[in-house]
Amino acid sequence: MSLNKEQAIFIQHVAELIRKAPELGLMLTGGELFRTPEQQALHIKNGRSKTMNSQHLKRLAIDLNFFEEQPDGSLKLVQDGDKIRNLGAFWESLDPANRWGGNWSSFKDMPHFERKEKGAVTNASTSLLSTSTTSEPINLLTPAVKGIGLLSGSVGNRCQNSRTDVETIQRLINLNANRMKLTTPLVCDGIFGEKTVDATKLFQESILNVAEPSGLIQPGDTTLKELCVALPKTLNKDMLALIYLNADEIKAINPLSDPIIKAMERYEINTLLRKAHFLAQVGHESGELRFRKELASGHEYENRKDLGNTFPGDGVRFKGRGLIQLTGRANYTEYQNTSNLVAELNVNIVDNPDLIADNDQLCADVACWFWERRKLNNLADKDDLDAVTRRINGGLNGLSDRRRLLVRSRSLLGI
Repeated sequence: MSLNKEQAIFIQHVAELIRKAPELGLMLTGGELFRTPEQQALHIKNGRSKTMNSQHLKRLAIDLNFFEEQPDGSLKLVQDGDKIRNLGAFWESLDPANRWGGNWSSFKDMPHFERKEKGAVTNASTSLLSTSTTSEPINLLTPAVKGIGLLSGSVGNRCQNSRTDVETIQRLINLNANRMKLTTPLVCDGIFGEKTVDATKLFQESILNVAEPSGLIQPGDTTLKELCVALPKTLNKDMLALIYLNADEIKAINPLSDPIIKAMERYEINTLLRKAHFLAQVGHESGELRFRKELASGHEYENRKDLGNTFPGDGVRFKGRGLIQLTGRANYTEYQNTSNLVAELNVNIVDNPDLIADNDQLCADVACWFWERRKLNNLADKDDLDAVTRRINGGLNGLSDRRRLLVRSRSLLGI
């Protein structure tokens, strides 16, 4: 049976599972379906998985969240119990090929439901299956192919065409414009329209020598690999635009790219892992470069002695600013006294706190200064996303978004 047919059966069974859940007193929400090889490798490094043979790589596994409604109408997240076990038993009763993670012997994965296709690959050293007729297999033992993990789904006619995936392809095509003799660059708006289809077919025809181009691009296929050949060798504006797809190119990417890259050099954020972790954290903290200062007024920081806010109005005056937000009179004063850039620009950010948000160089520099003060290069060297997040955030708030940006940064940097 083809992989596409296996996937179709799997989705039908997932639909049955969703319909069954309310009968057992559960409400389901989606967790995770597809993973790229790079995402799976990151899960292994972070201890969340033990194999590169995950069915998530083939769209034959899904993780779900389970909720029970409480007497007051609120929902309670549940992670174990008879209701979930009954749902797992129902899943496995649908087909002998279905497996529930709660029945695994070595590692109980209660949210995990998967299908094992006939003739499934069981050796981690073999290549992944691909549904593309033009795809080349991805060898999981070779170094990461730069950019290969950027897509979460297929782009083409009758495909999912998520905004993020479409904009990624549009930007990659524009990087290849000279190679393929594309006279007018695509507008990178994430909309899958006629011009994007035509440009994709032009690339497949002129670069891949495909006689009848399909305009289809799938994760890990030949078209995506060849598009990624044009990725810059070092971090630059185009790379940042591909990492931060939600950033405004004119207001954020263009003015901040050079200051970010120079600041990273000043503070020795100079290895691939350091760069990837820094860019992921900065991306989350700044809303992908959209926010240079805290949206709230800062009034809640009033009289916070732990932040050095000892004078009336300090909370608002010294609210969070910069790509990793500097907060409190004490931190502003420390940055004023220790930053080489502040001395070089001959400014006083204690007297004029808005400079941190308004000056492109300071906005980027303060994030790197914070990174150095918290000794985050050491944690990035260990590739420990949780530890880096805790040291910045004090907890794990926004971890999924930080991980998403880390996967994207790693892919573009070729880790």
